[in-house]
Amino acid sequence: MKSAKTLTALTLSFCLASLLGWAKPETSSASPSPAEETQEANLLKAGLAGRIRIEGQAVDFQSLEQRQAHYKVPGVSVAFMRKGQLAWTMQSGVKDLTTELAVDENTVFQAGSISKPAFAAVLMKYREDKPLDLDADVNTLLTSWQLPEHEWSGQDVVSLRRLLSHTAGTTVHGFPGYAAGEPVPTLQQVLEGAFPTNTDAVIVDIQPGTQMRYSGGGTTLAQLTLQDVANEPLPSMSQRLLFKPLGMTRSGFEQPISTNLSNNMATPYDGDGSPIKGGAHTYATLAAAGMWSTPSDILKLASGVRSAYLGQKTDWISQATAQEMLTNNTPSIQPPNVGIGFFINMSEDGDILGFGHGGADAGFMSQLYIELDTGNGYAIMTNGNNGRQLITELEIRLKEALDVGYSEAETRKLVPISQKELSKYIGTYVVTNPVNVDVVLEKTADGFVLNALPYVENEEYFHEGGGRFFARNGSSVRFEVDAESDDGLVKALVMDGKIRGVREK
Repeated sequence: MKSAKTLTALTLSFCLASLLGWAKPETSSASPSPAEETQEANLLKAGLAGRIRIEGQAVDFQSLEQRQAHYKVPGVSVAFMRKGQLAWTMQSGVKDLTTELAVDENTVFQAGSISKPAFAAVLMKYREDKPLDLDADVNTLLTSWQLPEHEWSGQDVVSLRRLLSHTAGTTVHGFPGYAAGEPVPTLQQVLEGAFPTNTDAVIVDIQPGTQMRYSGGGTTLAQLTLQDVANEPLPSMSQRLLFKPLGMTRSGFEQPISTNLSNNMATPYDGDGSPIKGGAHTYATLAAAGMWSTPSDILKLASGVRSAYLGQKTDWISQATAQEMLTNNTPSIQPPNVGIGFFINMSEDGDILGFGHGGADAGFMSQLYIELDTGNGYAIMTNGNNGRQLITELEIRLKEALDVGYSEAETRKLVPISQKELSKYIGTYVVTNPVNVDVVLEKTADGFVLNALPYVENEEYFHEGGGRFFARNGSSVRFEVDAESDDGLVKALVMDGKIRGVREK
């Protein structure tokens, strides 16, 4: 999450100190009428623009439909919560381009990594009913597999608490899933990196407890641990311990999707607007990426944790459990901070401001956030690989129009550049990792237009000085110069700090 001063992926700004340790009923002025709520929802259908604004230039605000077309995202579903209660939902576009059936509030999407806090809630509810030591070495709990010894074995344990807060030192960031017809591995095969797994083995290569590093592999190890201890698969546990108690009737961990949810599911689409090959991927790693849900259901999870945290009666989890889930387990209060399953937005004084999580599966992008003090929050789900950019614009609009959330537009200054200087950068660059693609730059007055088809089409970049360029969606490009060249020959570009392309000869 991001702090009040640092613009990162998940941060916010509120005040919580007066709420810690006690609770009282929600009280406030009268809630908006249905007509006013409809008006609020409609605010998201206009006034959208890229996150980056250019100083001195008018902002090209567009409609939600226009931004969906720009990003090639067929459908989007939004749910908004006020004072811990669902206030309204809003949908735009279609769940499938072939059938042209519209997205509705019951359309389910793959939730991606929002599966992680949902799984954590299942585990913590199980722990309320039966003994489960969150700080024990998971190898003392596992019966079907054992984590291989590592440099810190016997010294610093890999525990469930650390696994669920990404501080256990485990590897493997995320999982691509398996297309229809592909063999699906067991959890043990995933952890070992054995066929037919398409990811590396999960190992420990950082001293447990010393730093936060996101690890879907760690969550997968936690899933296997819970299943071994409970002698029950996650799908049935989640129904009994999470979905039914909270009324999450449009959610499930079944992979592939269960019959009762498949009748109203979104089709996933690639960044170029074509259907994901093999359809919605199957995720063996249910806890890390395998939940199907709706924005309304996801908000029920967040609201349930918040209410319990504040001591309000939930008939679900206890206040102690909720407070444990929202206790920062990372070594410092510098973001990102993680409790058990949830990312936590914290003030510079260490107060909790809000919590949430993002999600990314093949063809699906989503975001959840709720403010702890107000109980206001939102969940957004899309069925396109470019959904993250669209979600960012919607979050900026939510903050601007309803003062909910943490995302704000950023203004940057355009630095003039001569056409002669600009010519040094123009050309074709060959990227080989993570995909093979040619990146082609064409000059404009203040920078260049970048094409990396089919992934990026006609994205305009502006010069910000020092040979660095930015796009309105927040992407960046910098260039590497051949140190041995007398005329400063540009030899490569680097996109977003990680994708490198070598200049074509």
